[in-house]
Amino acid sequence: MGLIPSRRPGRVGAFPIFLALIGMSGCAGGSATVKGKVYIDDKPLKGGTVSFVQEGKPPALAQIDEDGSYTALRVPTGKVKIAVETESLNKGNLADARKYEPPAGQKSPYGKRKGAEEAARYMPIPTSYNNESTSGLELEVKSGSNPYDIKLVSSAGGAGK
Repeated sequence: MGLIPSRRPGRVGAFPIFLALIGMSGCAGGSATVKGKVYIDDKPLKGGTVSFVQEGKPPALAQIDEDGSYTALRVPTGKVKIAVETESLNKGNLADARKYEPPAGQKSPYGKRKGAEEAARYMPIPTSYNNESTSGLELEVKSGSNPYDIKLVSSAGGAGK
């Protein structure tokens, strides 16, 4: 019996391996921030969603604020395609929205409903912008912060700066 505790040879803790795997997962691509404003016919778009899509990676989404500004985090670096949608704010679509009210004394997992406020921000845009494959909008994203204003035209899809 020795006074020194014995260690089993060849045994490695799982935690260092886990940390190494996490570290390696970030080396494959990288991500960045893209921020700017969305315009339709040179007027700020009052709401909606911007999607940055790169094949094989999850899309990066950003909400468009009332002044047209957006900030997208964790956008994959490299060439991305962009989609812009506003139909989620369309008052006609609110009738289809899930009408859930929590039991008395409970909070809704969706927060407070802002249907009328969001509907007032709705601005129609050509449907070609709703899909990254038909929008004609692309960006080469570099690591760090990327300023990018998105300029849409109501007569046809595919005009971006």
